[in-house]
Amino acid sequence: MSHSRDPYDRSQEPQTDDVYGQEPWMLDPFADPYTGQTAQTPPEGYTPEQLYAQEPYVPGPETGQMLAQTGYPPRYEGDYQTGEFQGGYEPEFEAWPTADEMRATEPEPEDERAKGGGRMAAAAAAAAAARPRLRRVRRQRGRRLDNTVLVALGLVGAMAVALLLNRPHQWEQPKLAADSSAPTAATVVCPGKPKSGADQVAVTNAAEGSGKVTLNGPGAGNGAETTVGAGKVTSASVKPGSVVVKAGKEVAPGLVAGRSTTKPLAATGCLPPQAEAWFPGIGAGATHNSILELTNPNSGAATVDISLYDEKGVVAVPEDLRGVAIPGNTTRTFDLLHVIPRKGELSLKTTVVRGQAGVMVRDRAVALETQGGSEDYFPGQSTPAETNLLVGYPNKSASRTLTVTNPGDAQVSAELRLLTPKNVLTPEGAPEISVPPNGQTQVDLTKLLGKDSAGDAYGVEIVATGPVATAMRSVDRGDVAITTATETISEPTAVVVPAGGDVGKKRVVISGPVAKTGASGTVKVVPMTAKGKALKAKSVEIGPGLGAEVEVPAEAALIQLVPAGVEVNAAVVMSGDGDAVVPFRPLRSEVRTAGVAPGLPLPLEP
Repeated sequence: MSHSRDPYDRSQEPQTDDVYGQEPWMLDPFADPYTGQTAQTPPEGYTPEQLYAQEPYVPGPETGQMLAQTGYPPRYEGDYQTGEFQGGYEPEFEAWPTADEMRATEPEPEDERAKGGGRMAAAAAAAAAARPRLRRVRRQRGRRLDNTVLVALGLVGAMAVALLLNRPHQWEQPKLAADSSAPTAATVVCPGKPKSGADQVAVTNAAEGSGKVTLNGPGAGNGAETTVGAGKVTSASVKPGSVVVKAGKEVAPGLVAGRSTTKPLAATGCLPPQAEAWFPGIGAGATHNSILELTNPNSGAATVDISLYDEKGVVAVPEDLRGVAIPGNTTRTFDLLHVIPRKGELSLKTTVVRGQAGVMVRDRAVALETQGGSEDYFPGQSTPAETNLLVGYPNKSASRTLTVTNPGDAQVSAELRLLTPKNVLTPEGAPEISVPPNGQTQVDLTKLLGKDSAGDAYGVEIVATGPVATAMRSVDRGDVAITTATETISEPTAVVVPAGGDVGKKRVVISGPVAKTGASGTVKVVPMTAKGKALKAKSVEIGPGLGAEVEVPAEAALIQLVPAGVEVNAAVVMSGDGDAVVPFRPLRSEVRTAGVAPGLPLPLEP
C-alpha cells in the first residue's frame, strides 16, 4: 500500500491529458504535446520485444531508470538479500507486461498488410495504459547515509561539542599589558617674543638625560644646536620669531622648555603640537587685541581650521582664517585687530586637520592715551570639561574677567566656587553663569576676588552642566596676565621660569582634588638654579578641597613638582615688572603603546 505521505504516490490523482504539470517519465512518448492526442499510427518496424527493451525518458540519476520502472530508487551496493540479513523493504509495483502478454492482447489482423500495424498499436496501447500507474508503494525503512553526509554530520557534531565546551561569551578577555617605553624624539614649540623686553629660550631635562637639542624656526635663524644636561637650564639667545625645539632619544624623556621676557615680565612653557586648542576671551579691538601664531614644526604642509564665538553664538570667520595652510617649517601670524576688527571679546578654537601645528596666542593690553601696553602669553585649553580649575592669579589687579565658552548645542549653566587653602566654598554674591549654545559668557570677578572678600583664595573652580572652556584675564596698570584651566598632574613634572633680580616674588600654587572621593597625599616642591643646584625643598599635605601656596627663591630657574599618592593642579605665579602665570603640565617621560597579539579571541556578549 502507498504511504499517505509518499510524494511519489499519484494513484489518487485524476488522469489528465494535459502535458503540463506532469513528470517527464509519465508522458506518452507517442503523444502529440500540441494536440493532446495519441498518434494513431505508431512508427512501423518495431516488435513488442523492441518496445519492451526501450527505456522511458528520465531526467537524471535520482529519478532514473529504476524510479521510472519500479517507482523506487535503486538499492545500495551493500544491501544483500541472502543469509540472516534481509533488506529493509519489499517494493510492490505493477510490472511492465511481458512480450507474450502484449501479443495476447493484440487483435487478430484482418490481412497480412495490417499484421505489423496491429501488433504495434496493441503494444503501444498496453504500454500507455501501464506506464502512468507505475508508482512507488512502500517507503524504505532504514535507508543508509552515504559517506559525504556522514562526514558532514560528524563535523557539525564536533563543532557543537567545541561550542559547548568553549562558549564565546565565556572566553576571558586577553589581558594585554600596554608597552611602555621612553620616547625616542620630542618636539615643543615656543611662541614668538612680545614687543619689548629682554628675551630668552630656556631648555632643560627634568629626568636624567643629557645630550644635544636643535633649535629651528624663524626665531632660530639658520638653526642652532645646544647641549642640555639633567637638571641644568641652558638659555639660548634667539630672534623675536617662534622657535621649535627638537630633542633626540637622550633628551626626549623629560624635555622641558620655556620662553620669557623681563621688563615687562612675560613667561610661558613651550608646548608640543596640539590637535585642538581653545582660547576663551581673546580680543580684536583697540584696547584689547590678540595675536594668533600657527607654527608648523615639520617639513610637510599643515592645515588649521579656525572657529570664533561671541555672546550670540558662532561668528562668521573671515576669508583669511578659513582653512589656513602652513608651509613646512614656517609660522603664520594673524593680528586679529586687522583680520576681524570688532568691539568686545571673542573665543577662538583651532583644529589641526592636516599635519601638525603649535598654536599660541599673545594677548595685548593697549592704553589709548599713551598707545603703550604690554603682552603676555595665552596658552590654550586642549579640551573643554565640565569641571575647570583656574589655579593661580596675581594678588592685585584692577580688573579680572572670566570667560566661559560653550561648544555644545544646548545651553549650559555653571557654578563658581573659590579655592582656598582649607576648603572649597561658594562665595556670597557669586554670579549665576548661563552660557548659550555655541557661545560665550563673560563675568566680572574684580570685586568677588578682591582682597577684602577673598584675600586667601588662590583659584577658581567652574562646575558646569556640560563641557566648557574657561580662562581669566587679569589687568593691572596696563600689564596683562592670563590664567587658564590647568591639567591634572599625578607624576613628577617641572617648569622653567625666568630667574634673577628682575623677577621678584615667585610662588607655587597647588590645588588638591576637589571631589570628596579623591585621595590625600604629599607634594614636594624642589626649586633649582640654572646650574642644577637644588635649593630648599618643601613638602605640603594635599587632599580633597585642601590646597597650598609655596614661595620659592628668586634665583630658581627650574621648579620641580613631585606628587605622591595624590592628583593636583598647579601653577607658578610670578611678579616683578608685571605679572605672569605659568601652569604645570604633565611631563612626557614615556610612550605607551597598546599591546597587540594576533589570534586571540575577543569576548562576545552573552
